[in-house]
Amino acid sequence: MLIVRGAIKDYDWGVIDGLQPWSGQATGAPQAELWFGVHPGGPSPLVDTGGEPTGELLADHFDIEAIPLLVKLLAAARPLSVQVHPPRLLAESGWRQQQAPGSLAVYSDPFEKTEMLVALQDFEAFAGWRSEVEAAAILSALGISDQIVAAVRMRDRATAIRGLLEASSPARIGRLAEAAEAAGLAPEQVAAYATVTEHYPDDRGALLTPMLAYLSLQPGEAVYVPAGVPHSYIRGIGLEVMTSSDNVIRLGLTGKPVFVDQAIAALDDKVAPQMMATRHGDLIWPVNAPFVVRMLQSGGERIPSGAYRILLLIEGSARVESEFGEIVLRPGTAAVISADDPDSFVAADGLVAIVQSTSRQVEFVHERWDVARNEY
Repeated sequence: MLIVRGAIKDYDWGVIDGLQPWSGQATGAPQAELWFGVHPGGPSPLVDTGGEPTGELLADHFDIEAIPLLVKLLAAARPLSVQVHPPRLLAESGWRQQQAPGSLAVYSDPFEKTEMLVALQDFEAFAGWRSEVEAAAILSALGISDQIVAAVRMRDRATAIRGLLEASSPARIGRLAEAAEAAGLAPEQVAAYATVTEHYPDDRGALLTPMLAYLSLQPGEAVYVPAGVPHSYIRGIGLEVMTSSDNVIRLGLTGKPVFVDQAIAALDDKVAPQMMATRHGDLIWPVNAPFVVRMLQSGGERIPSGAYRILLLIEGSARVESEFGEIVLRPGTAAVISADDPDSFVAADGLVAIVQSTSRQVEFVHERWDVARNEY
């Protein structure tokens, strides 16, 4: 059992000092993400029981097979890119092909990225496909051609995406909120499109957002986004749990490279976002997800062995015990427990995120979660 802090990412869409309660740093600059894991893009530093850095990284002790999940705290002040994560086979083949000299660097690693966001504060997102009727109404109000609107109605995503990118202009982007209102969307959705226009007035990908469904999450609610689902987080603070990958293929709302063909190839119409209205203490386990999450508030929980576990303190304090001893967590620190470590027990006076991999012994782990909770 080890203690880590998050590796901070200062992407420009972050909230000014938005992660200070967990990073412990006031930089006066955007703070976008804190990474808790071993991904090479941001391996977590180890800290001692007093919260001081030890000079080591979690990756010095475990590889990505032993730590199969990446947990993040995310603070978004403005929309993130319209993006899609490649499914496993595409990620593996794409990564292998781009190792050839002169190839485009599209894939960050050879792994599938599937993720879930749990809102810690009010959170807004575009995720999955909006109904064809609504999307067509918005685009028609923007004066988009009948051919492109017909592609949207027919669910011909590739034709619609390429057509909208070609038809995009600052004038049309500037009318997104007006078109959303004309199509009869609720005020909060109109405001979301106004936000897109404000921050991305010249970005061709802004015109793709009418194709995406709008989601509003209250604290404790979650959305699961499988690989292959297009999405763009709009604003808010949340906990992200994902497979240990940073594979992001962008279509717009970004200054980073956009790869249209590869993003279209990564789309999977057989999967969709899963919205889960939960309360603190509920088990959050999306269908086919490789992880399970419980947001434990002021209570105790026995955490069974047999899978990777990470316990991240969100607020208050928490104590984690095992046969190896006891550690005390502070906000922004996490206990990392490998699959081979014994059962642990956590007692929280506040809010702690309990994240567990389900890639090994799924039915066994689910059963033990229920038994352990009943025992307590």
